[in-house]
Amino acid sequence: MKKRIIAMTLVLAMGIVFLAGCTDSSKESIIQEVDYDPVEEVSKYELGELSEADKKFVVQMGYRDCDHMVPSIIGEKAGIYKALGLNVVVTKTGKIMEAMSSGEMHVGYQGIGGAIRSVNQGAPLFMAAANHIGGSRYLVVSNDIKEPKDLIGKTLAIGTKSNNSPEWRKWA
Repeated sequence: MKKRIIAMTLVLAMGIVFLAGCTDSSKESIIQEVDYDPVEEVSKYELGELSEADKKFVVQMGYRDCDHMVPSIIGEKAGIYKALGLNVVVTKTGKIMEAMSSGEMHVGYQGIGGAIRSVNQGAPLFMAAANHIGGSRYLVVSNDIKEPKDLIGKTLAIGTKSNNSPEWRKWA
């Protein structure tokens, strides 16, 4: 009898979990479509006409896997580069400065730390724009860490050359 009650309880629990997981999330989402014409938006600026050589030039652009580098992908997917008359190939890579130094890449969306290290090693660099120094900072800890003093005496996994990192020095 006891086994039968346990079995029925388990079946009931699994049924509740299964039914709770079945939901139509489209009713919870709000997606608003907007009319966006990149050609119309670009025409608002007096940018002038590109030369024939510039129209034929293929710009190789690199980005890293980071939320701060999304504009490089948005420019491509939203048709902004095309509206500007640019032929841009966007590539995800962790070797932006190396590719730029070798001439394989023309434009890169690179973090400032990597850019500084590359320049210090002789890479040519022209920084056309910058949006911030550093970025979001997260310290992921186990559930037993409730406040900063709980970190005292603990070992942090911060990389092999952390003492040379400007970011780690800020944290420390």
